[in-house]
This record gives sequence, structure tokens and C-alpha cells, in this order.
Amino acid sequence: MSAFKSDFLRIMSERGFIHQISDESALDQLFAKETVSAYIGFDATARSLHAGSLIQIMMLHWLQQTGHRPIALMGGGTSMIGDPSFKDEARKLLTPQDIEDNLVGIRRNFAPYLKFGNGPGDAVMVNNADWLMEINYVNFLRDVGRHFSVNRMLAFDSVKLRLDREQSLSFL
Repeated sequence: MSAFKSDFLRIMSERGFIHQISDESALDQLFAKETVSAYIGFDATARSLHAGSLIQIMMLHWLQQTGHRPIALMGGGTSMIGDPSFKDEARKLLTPQDIEDNLVGIRRNFAPYLKFGNGPGDAVMVNNADWLMEINYVNFLRDVGRHFSVNRMLAFDSVKLRLDREQSLSFL
């Protein structure tokens, strides 16, 4: 499709944000007819975002400018444990205060680009710590942990390398 009906996809295309789209016509119709909510997640592992995050922030900006609802999902909970980056060394765990300080700094990164509030055209910022910190450990292991295969993890080169080097390899 060369000419989008929706302002959002047209602007994204004009600015080079789009490489491929699944069901382009249906997505264009959705953006043209309805208010769409979309999120992008940001971890709180540093006091500000790196330059590479500007592309995602600009996508949220244009989403808001064209009448849709952007959601900035802050990773306060996931930053407590890190993510499985499959690097060959363990990530340094941050303190809750470090994470909160990082979240304060990161929120400032959004100010020039997004208007947050409770109105229909306002962006929303949510922190996954608000629900992740409430998860019960035993329920998590029973309901989620059973879907993770140690065999599959051992197949990753980064895991093999850490085991070969006798480096720490934890559940996190």
C-alpha cells in the first residue's frame, strides 16, 4: 500500500519508520477509524535513556499527535532482576533506590515529546513494578516457571560460555 488513509501510518512511512507491516490494510483502517493505544517498554537500568530510545519516543510522540494514546511502560519491576540478555556475565543488581532514581531521570526524557495526564489525548506512564511486586513466588513458579526449559537454556552459547568459565549463573 503506497498511500495510507491514517495520519499515523502516513507520517511513520514518510519518516522512514516502516519497513514491513503485517496486514497493512487492516492496520491502516484501524488507525483511521479508532483511537489506538500502543506501548513501548523502557528499563530503568540507567539515569537516562540512550540515544537509541529516541526512535521509540518519537513513534510515541507521533502516535499522540495523530490522536492516539501512547503508553510508556517503565520497567521498575523488571529492572529489579534484570532481563535474560544472554550476555556472558551476570548483570549487577540495582537497589530499589537506584531504580527509583533512574525512573525519575528517565521520566524527564519524555517531557519534550509527550503530554502525560488523564485526558483522552494524554499519554500514560505505567510502572510494571505496580503489578510485578505483587506476584506470589510459589504461584509464579507453578504457573510460569514450568514453561521454562533448562535444556533450552543450556543450548544458548552465552549460557554454555558462562558455565565453561565457571561464572555465576543464577535463576535470574
